[in-house]
Amino acid sequence: MSIENQELEVLTEAKDSAIYLVTKAEIDTQIATAKAFPRSMGVFLKKAESMAIVTQDVAASCNYSVSRSGKKIEGPSVRLAEIVCAAYGNLRYGSRVIMNDGKTITAQGICHDLENNNCATVEVKRRMTNKDGKTFSEDMQVVTGNAACAIAFRMQYTRLYQLH
Repeated sequence: MSIENQELEVLTEAKDSAIYLVTKAEIDTQIATAKAFPRSMGVFLKKAESMAIVTQDVAASCNYSVSRSGKKIEGPSVRLAEIVCAAYGNLRYGSRVIMNDGKTITAQGICHDLENNNCATVEVKRRMTNKDGKTFSEDMQVVTGNAACAIAFRMQYTRLYQLH
């Protein structure tokens, strides 16, 4: 059997798998719901603003600031990304670590607009070695993975909608 035929067979088997069929049914249902109940930009803006300013703590959490190499890095936080995505509606979104090669962690952020069938995927790499090339502890690798996911999550919705 040729390599192309083996690859086609694997793809055919994947399309017949239970997880594929369940995921396809979920997405098809979400798309149908998004088409039946389209978003309103006016409602989105009011909802996002009310969510962002519900308390002073929530409002403060919508921005982040961190010092790196003597510079202050500031911007919209992952909390603001969550608020925007929740208020915007008709989205599938998230982030996850997809690779750890021992030197870097790669995280992926994804945002799929079910109403417009537009999808953005972003991958972010974060080094997990110190300046001497020594690999971070397991705990710091988890922290680095979480930071990479937060960056990828913030980036995916801004790339899709240019909200920055």
